[in-house]
Amino acid sequence: MSDAYDYGVARTGPLKLVKKKKDLFKKNKKKKEIKTTDIPKERRTDAEKRHDDMQMKRKMERIDKMAEKSYRERVKDFNEKLERAPEHNDMPKVGPG
Repeated sequence: MSDAYDYGVARTGPLKLVKKKKDLFKKNKKKKEIKTTDIPKERRTDAEKRHDDMQMKRKMERIDKMAEKSYRERVKDFNEKLERAPEHNDMPKVGPG
């Protein structure tokens, strides 16, 4: 097999068909479909349940935090923060000139 793929060696005899990449991706997709969240609820341990609850809680907190301000307000606050920052935090110029 390694001889067939060496670039310096010419291949003799009939050509072998190679599987299409699409087929390989389909097979890999089927394997990846099984996740830990697919485990039936009654089979999860207490720790798994608490973990999922905390993840959901943190996700909802992030969403609520982002929804408090509009994009325009966030940009305005960021610009004000940059204006308050001292000048010595600026990146020095590198190179000649």
